[in-house]
Amino acid sequence: MKDRNFWGSAYTTRFALPYLGESRGKIIALASAPWLPTPRMSFYNESKAAIVIFYETLRVEIGPEIRVTIVTPGFIESEMTQGKFLLKEGKMREVDQDLRDVQLSAIPVETAGACAAAIVKSACRGDRYLTEPAWFKVIYFWKVFFPEVIEWCYRLMYMNSSPQEAPSKKILDLTGAKNILYPSTLHTSEIKTD
Repeated sequence: MKDRNFWGSAYTTRFALPYLGESRGKIIALASAPWLPTPRMSFYNESKAAIVIFYETLRVEIGPEIRVTIVTPGFIESEMTQGKFLLKEGKMREVDQDLRDVQLSAIPVETAGACAAAIVKSACRGDRYLTEPAWFKVIYFWKVFFPEVIEWCYRLMYMNSSPQEAPSKKILDLTGAKNILYPSTLHTSEIKTD
């Protein structure tokens, strides 16, 4: 996972830097929200946290000639929010929408188009950071000022004897919230598994 998430970004940036310098280009680093201790995602979070510190350091090293925007999105319409997961062997697992519902619970999922538009606007403005959707920034402040509350909520809502019995899944199933909070592309059972 780190090969793809971290090294893929680092090597691409390394080879693009000379051209970005000539054209006064910009770097957009997609880092997810690695500051959240999301259960069952420790290796994913580790690889994304490495991206944040890499690009923060790179921003200092290269100076203002090449702008770096670090994007820390919440849940965005993607293969992961459709329910695709990796197996331990590194192969793509079949779609598991039940496990997806445990992870996402009653948290709104933004469409890929809306997120992409926000990223382009942010990079054009020269923003150093973008958290999208904007309301997700509130969770960052909770993490900084009340980390024990965040950890306690995760343990309470996500950790159970089985993921399907987790309160986060039960709340989602009982309320039908995913019909409102998830984009229509996540409602179908016909998700590509390629």
